[in-house]
Amino acid sequence: METIIGAGLSAFVIYAASKWSKNDKEKIQHTFQNIGYTVGDHEPKLFKKHKSDTYTLYSYHVPYGLIDDDKLNVLEKTLNKPVSVSFAKGKLHIKVYKNNLPRRLKYNWQPTNDWTIPIGQNHSKTMLHSFDEIPHMTIAGMTRHGKTALLKLIFSHLIHSHPDDAEFYIIDLKGGLEFSKYEKLKQVKQVASDVSEAQDTILDVLKSIEGDYTYFRQNGYTNILDTNISKRKFIIVDEGAQLVPPSHLDKDEKKPYKYCQYALSEIARISGALGYRLIFATQYPTSDTLPREIKQNADAKITFRLPTEVASRVAIDEQGAEDIEQVGRAIYRSTHKETLQVPYVSDNEILERLSDYVSTTGAQTGERRTNTIEIG
Repeated sequence: METIIGAGLSAFVIYAASKWSKNDKEKIQHTFQNIGYTVGDHEPKLFKKHKSDTYTLYSYHVPYGLIDDDKLNVLEKTLNKPVSVSFAKGKLHIKVYKNNLPRRLKYNWQPTNDWTIPIGQNHSKTMLHSFDEIPHMTIAGMTRHGKTALLKLIFSHLIHSHPDDAEFYIIDLKGGLEFSKYEKLKQVKQVASDVSEAQDTILDVLKSIEGDYTYFRQNGYTNILDTNISKRKFIIVDEGAQLVPPSHLDKDEKKPYKYCQYALSEIARISGALGYRLIFATQYPTSDTLPREIKQNADAKITFRLPTEVASRVAIDEQGAEDIEQVGRAIYRSTHKETLQVPYVSDNEILERLSDYVSTTGAQTGERRTNTIEIG
């Protein structure tokens, strides 16, 4: 008798636990109620559930009046699983992933045929960014969280994939410490290490743009994508905050700083169709350190960890970067938002891989050059 009762009690406990333990679908629905993601008594209604090898997608009809809401970020902690939320045409889509992102990712040196770069691994695939589809990019992130490492990944991948067609003008406002070691590569036209050298470099870029405009007009070109020109010219700015003039300087001393910000904004506005690609990075994005025209014309935005929600909203127009903890973890936003782990490549590996491109007549820090158009 005791055996029968004991077995019956065990079966009841198992049955009750299965009833009381909510699945992900039920937890999501209860979360809508608990955070007030409703309109009156109406809440999102599930209309489709799709399972893949890497995630489960829940799609909801949403009552009129509800929009994408940052409060939904709580779902990741509620489910204790990686979650991505998207909102389109009145439909809410919630992906619940099976696995976490890798904590460290090594760059594999696989070249690409077009002007794409591998910017990181999301929960299901390698994410690629195309500089021909989206010419300009901003990158934000606190020191030692991956911002400069991503710049070097972009730089080395483009040279490795397009050694004869990639050109670089680098404004390294960390005193040249990060990029001066690459100034002898044939693809590097100039490396500027302070504001004065940055002004000279930007002037050379503007001369090159002017020459390209003339060539395009003479040939009836409107966009480099419709021509046989194979070259692309990249302007990398590492630590754009250094272009904000210190308050103690007088009016004349501030002029080079303001010129650099103004000219880089013009480059972002006018040069994409000519084949120029601006990559502007800063540690702490504000309206001063990330000029508005650069941000508006850079449809690709990447951020690593930032100290505040305000900084995150400046960088990617929404919160989230303040919650990033893992080094190398970033949010990539273009037409939609992705959280990913950025591959890491070391200086020693870059120098070894790109050693064939060292030139005895390579760029010198702050060197002025005469730019010409090169046709592929």
